[in-house]
Amino acid sequence: MLLSVLQQLLIWGHLLLVITFAVRVIMQRLPVGVSLAWLLVLVLLPYVGVGLYLLFGERFLGVKRSQRSVRLRQAYLQTRQQNESAIQWQEYHPAGQALSHLEYRTSGIPPVGGNRLTFLRDTESIIDSLVADIHQAQQFCHLEFYICQAGGQVNRVVDALLEVAGRGVDCRLMLDAVGSSAFFSTSEYRRLQEAGVALVKACPINMTPWQLARYDLRNHRKTVVVDNQVAYMGSFNLVDPAYFKVDAGVGQWVDMMARIEGPAVTVFDSVFRWYWNIETGEDLPLLQEKLAADPTPALVQLAPSGPDAAKESILNALLQAIYTAKQSVDIVTPYFVPGEALEQALKIAARRGVAVRLVVPERVDSFLVRHASHSYFAGLLAAGVEIYTYRAGLLHTKAVVIDQSLAFFGTVNLDLRSLWLNFEMTMIIYDQKAARELSRLLDEYRADADKVSAESWRERSVVSRFFENITHLFSPLI
Repeated sequence: MLLSVLQQLLIWGHLLLVITFAVRVIMQRLPVGVSLAWLLVLVLLPYVGVGLYLLFGERFLGVKRSQRSVRLRQAYLQTRQQNESAIQWQEYHPAGQALSHLEYRTSGIPPVGGNRLTFLRDTESIIDSLVADIHQAQQFCHLEFYICQAGGQVNRVVDALLEVAGRGVDCRLMLDAVGSSAFFSTSEYRRLQEAGVALVKACPINMTPWQLARYDLRNHRKTVVVDNQVAYMGSFNLVDPAYFKVDAGVGQWVDMMARIEGPAVTVFDSVFRWYWNIETGEDLPLLQEKLAADPTPALVQLAPSGPDAAKESILNALLQAIYTAKQSVDIVTPYFVPGEALEQALKIAARRGVAVRLVVPERVDSFLVRHASHSYFAGLLAAGVEIYTYRAGLLHTKAVVIDQSLAFFGTVNLDLRSLWLNFEMTMIIYDQKAARELSRLLDEYRADADKVSAESWRERSVVSRFFENITHLFSPLI
C-alpha cells in the first residue's frame, strides 16, 4: 500500500514538474527547435530532464556577474564613439556598411582601419611569434585562452611570461575554469603565481544562489595583447598539438592565428579588460581615447559575443553576410551543427548560384557532434553546397570568407554552442587584400580534403542515417 502511494506521488510529482518547466520553456521564447528539444527531454527523462534544464536550460551567469556587467556597460557607453566619416564604403564589399552598422548597434564597437594583419597557420610560427612579442613587453601582457595545457612548446610561453614578470611587466592570464581545469594543478601554474603573474579562472562554477552559473557557458576566446602594440586572436588554444588529446584518434589539431598591429589592438585590450573586471571585481581602465575610423587598410571590426550580449548577435552578422554573397561563400569549421537559420541561408545561397564550399575535419573529438553534423549533409548536398572532409588532422580553424573580399575570423564554431552560449571573439575583416589572403589559406585546407559526393552519401547505411536523425533532434542542445 505504501509503495503504491509513493509510486503515485512520484508520477504526479513528475507530471507537475514537467508542466511547470514546459511552461517555463514556452515562456522563454527560445527558437522553435530548441524549445521542442527541451520539451522532449523533459518528457522522456523523468526528473533527470528537469535537472538538465536547471543546469543548462537558460543563459544565467550569476547575479554578481550580471551586476558588474551592467555597471561596466554604463561606464563604457559614456566613452564609446563611432566615426565612420572617413570610410569610403564603395571600396569595400557591398554588405560592409550595413554589416558594420549591425555590429556597432550590437556591441558598440565601430570598425577601425590602419591595421596590419598577418595569418600564422602552424604551431611553431605561432609560438615563435608570440614568445618574441612577449619578450619585447615593457608594460603589460594580457592573455586569454579556453584551454591551457603545460608541456612541449607551451612551456616556452610560460618561460617568457616568467622572464618579463620578473622585470616588472604586468602579466595577466585568464583561463576558462573548465577548459583549463587540469592546468591549475600543474607546477607551471604555481611558478606563474609565485612570479607575480595574475591568474583568473574565467566562468567559475559556484553553487551559492548569488553566484550560480551554468556549467556549459564557457569562455572560448583565445586572445593575447602586448603593450597595446600587438594582438593575437584565432582558434589556437595554448597547447602543443604534439601532446594534446593524442589518444582521441583524430590526429593533431590544425589551427590559425592572426597577428594584428594598429588601432584595433587597443580594442582587443579593452574587451580583455572588460571581462577581467567582471571576473575579478577590479577596475582596470577601459578604452580611454575615442576611436576614429582610419580610412587606410586593414579595416576590421571586433565582434565579441556571448550569453551576456544580444541573443544571436554573431549569427545575425553571419546571416547578413551570407545573404548578400554574390560569387562565393567559403567556410572552415571543426564543429558544424548550424541550426535551421544558418542551414537555410547556405542552401539559398547555393541555389541562387553562389559557390558555397564547406570544409570540416574528417574526424572530430565529439561523437554526438560528428553525427549531428552529418545529419545536415544530405540537404546541403542536394542544394548544391560542396562539402569537403579534411584528412590531415582535426582542422580547428574557424573562418568564413564572402566573395573573397569580406571575412569572419576567430573562435566561433558553426554550431549552436558557439553561436548561442560561449563567450567568443570574431574579427570581421572588411579589407579585401586580407580577405583574399585568408581565402587562399582556406583553399590550401581544401586541397588536403576529400570532396563528399551526393551519390556516395546517399549510399551510407540505414543505421547511420537513423542515428544521425536521432542526434539531429537534440542538435539544438549539443
